Amino acid sequence: MPQIDQISSIYASQLVWLLLVFAIIYVVIGRGMLPKIEGTIHARADKVSGDLAAAEAARDAASQLDRDYHAEMDAAHHGAAGAIQKAKDEAVRDTELKLRLAHDQIAERMHHSELALADARAHAFGEIENVAADAVRDIVARLSGADVNEGDALVAVRASLAA
Repeated sequence: MPQIDQISSIYASQLVWLLLVFAIIYVVIGRGMLPKIEGTIHARADKVSGDLAAAEAARDAASQLDRDYHAEMDAAHHGAAGAIQKAKDEAVRDTELKLRLAHDQIAERMHHSELALADARAHAFGEIENVAADAVRDIVARLSGADVNEGDALVAVRASLAA
């Protein structure tokens, strides 16, 4: 076969061209493109590590903000609980004061009412004694025809009511 016979004569030249092409490819890719690719990889790695560091810092800031928020909320709850307790205590004091004043007013009214009732009772009792004394004088005058003076009739009625 003639194709196989030619191999020995062109083998060396093809091998040289093969090496030359690989050398050119190596120089173009290895020296030209590879540093750019490595630079891109390093830049990407630096950006990722920077982003991770920024995310870590943001997470720490958020965590601190959350702790501060919870501390403020706890302080606000304690303050509100104190204010509520203070308001309750003031309401209890105000209510006790109002009850004490109302009790004093009621006691004073009761005292005045008792005095008025005692006066009314004494007045009514005096009127009953006077009416009874007049009735006794009339009864004695009709039954016996004797005239009894008003003072004696009143003394007799008082003695009879006292017994």
